[in-house]
Amino acid sequence: MATNTAKKPCAKCSKGSGVTTCDGCQQSFCTKHFVEHRHELSQQMTNINQEHDLLRRDLSKENSKHSFLNRIDIWERESINKIQAAAETARTDLQQLLDRTKNDLKISIEKLTNELNSCQQSDDFTENDLKRWNEQLKELRKNLDIPSTIFIVNDDDMKSSIHLIRICNKQQKQQQQQQQIQRPSTPVIRTVEHRIHNIKDSLCVINEKFGDIDGKAILSEDNLVVTCCLASILTQPIIYGINRYSNGKHHIRFRIEKMGDLRLFFGIIRSLENISRSGQTQTNNNNNYNYNNSLYGWWDLNEAIINGKVQTTKYRNILSTGDELTLILDCDNKQIQLQHHRTKRLAQLLIDLNKCPFPWKIVIRLQSAGDCVRILQ
Repeated sequence: MATNTAKKPCAKCSKGSGVTTCDGCQQSFCTKHFVEHRHELSQQMTNINQEHDLLRRDLSKENSKHSFLNRIDIWERESINKIQAAAETARTDLQQLLDRTKNDLKISIEKLTNELNSCQQSDDFTENDLKRWNEQLKELRKNLDIPSTIFIVNDDDMKSSIHLIRICNKQQKQQQQQQQIQRPSTPVIRTVEHRIHNIKDSLCVINEKFGDIDGKAILSEDNLVVTCCLASILTQPIIYGINRYSNGKHHIRFRIEKMGDLRLFFGIIRSLENISRSGQTQTNNNNNYNYNNSLYGWWDLNEAIINGKVQTTKYRNILSTGDELTLILDCDNKQIQLQHHRTKRLAQLLIDLNKCPFPWKIVIRLQSAGDCVRILQ
């Protein structure tokens, strides 16, 4: 019995029957189109050989420069320009700060020279004066050798592939560090960070605390609380803060734990000075003192001290035990403010930097035995 075997049609035409099958594509072709199919494969083979020869030729070329190398060259030139510009700006900023510091030191040394000459000629000095002068000389020496509150830091710009340096103060550096903590890190080319500081500044805490005391008072609770031991016209204690302020805006909050019948003083003075007790006069129990001309502040909000001189003569107690106040040091706008939270009063003084140059330090004065003030953090 005969068996009919159906033949596959040609993949190229429907008329002819396929007489052979391509092992590669598994398609059937008639004689004519099989020859054409092989010709197409031969042409593809030729193209592959040409691409192969071109690749070998390009590979054997010497001094061939990849496109990425061009991009790196461009990045290098742009980065060098940025670094040179940032370095020049940093040099200028640093020199200005150094010149300003040097000028402040000259003014301070001149005042100290006059005071030393006057006291030595009149033989009018005590152990306390010698101690104060010695401390002033030490601090002047530190600020001359290594200026405080100046930092050279990385300008951590996430949009840039390099980190440029810039000059900043202590508060700006802390803000930058906080921003770096809050955002994810990326692999970048970093410069070495250098910080210029003195030993006292590097150990200084961010929050304010009480430090030096002139008079009879004791510190407690990690120097956040000061209490007057006894008080007379000559022993009313003067207390200074440990921090130094030159830039930015700072809020120091106080609470009056205990207050007697006499008023309290809150204010600032230039950091290289302490309040001099010599030459003080008092009239009509109004604390009408003449102080160092760098002293600014208030006796109980209603009697302002500007350039060490009393500006008003009102004597009315506003502050009382339990009250909270905030002393605001706005260095950028050259002013200080004292906010009384219970009455919502806000006193303000503009600072003459010729009289009270940066850096500043806070100062308070207690008058009655048992007076107690706390720094709130």
